[in-house]
Amino acid sequence: MTELQFGTLTRCFPDKNFFFIRDDSTGKDVFTHVSGFAGKVGLPKGTRVRFHLVANNRRGGEFMAVDVEPIPAPIVPGVRQ
Repeated sequence: MTELQFGTLTRCFPDKNFFFIRDDSTGKDVFTHVSGFAGKVGLPKGTRVRFHLVANNRRGGEFMAVDVEPIPAPIVPGVRQ
């Protein structure tokens, strides 16, 4: 497993249970399955997330995202959310 990565959900296919995350460090899209989400619930497009990369056993040489969690928006005192 790699170090913690950060990115944004760019393409979502909830009916097929897969999603793509634009990795901040590489600018490339990374595949993830709904089972890779913490809580096993997909998130909407545009959500900022953190994740780890692991080898994708179905696609040799490629990685997939696991432990995908939304990054909570910062709380700013005096600003309504």
